[in-house]
Amino acid sequence: MDTETKNSAYHTSAYTAAGEVMMSFKPINAIHQHLCAFHVYAHDRTRHVEAHHYCTHRTHDLHQCVIYDSDEPNAKLIGIEYVVSEKIFSSLPPEEKKYWHSHKYEVESGLLQIQAKGAVPGVVTDVAEQPAMLELQKTYGKTIHTWAIDETPELPLGPPNLMMAYTADGQIPPELVKQRDQKWGMDTEAKRQLRAGYLPEYQPLDGADDWQSTGKGVVFEPVLRDLKK
Repeated sequence: MDTETKNSAYHTSAYTAAGEVMMSFKPINAIHQHLCAFHVYAHDRTRHVEAHHYCTHRTHDLHQCVIYDSDEPNAKLIGIEYVVSEKIFSSLPPEEKKYWHSHKYEVESGLLQIQAKGAVPGVVTDVAEQPAMLELQKTYGKTIHTWAIDETPELPLGPPNLMMAYTADGQIPPELVKQRDQKWGMDTEAKRQLRAGYLPEYQPLDGADDWQSTGKGVVFEPVLRDLKK
């Protein structure tokens, strides 16, 4: 087989199928949770991105998620999020906490939802979500988007961006939430009402959502430095 023929085989379904048989995908196969929410740029709270989190729980205190722009087979990989417990967040130095956001509002408002398969009845997800939301309400996230799909939808260009979450009503355009709900068969307001019946009162720890007290957002700017050799 000549080089050109070998190269042309790389993107064929047969080559992909062979790879699935030959290779291990243990980190990917460990993913067991799909959460749908929105992120907002840390430095620009007028830019909102729908985010589909596929998460693994490394420990009770640390979850890790890969983030796509949808749940379609050709979804774009746009970032990552680390989720830590209240215990871990409280132990972080102040300089580190500025990168983290709380999840209280996302959970209580219904913005953050478990995305179940279409065949799963809503009443089932209403029950199944409760252990997750009781925990997530008190967690904190550090989110980096490596693809600014709202500005460069074709390619992941430029530096990564720190992303934040929402902390109160009125921070995200209602039409975005409505579009999300209609597309995926969700009901944010119904989730808000449901969760009001089982979530306890909670006040996020100091240090999270730093933008609220400073009026500033973190931007990652490239700096050229001499190489260490």
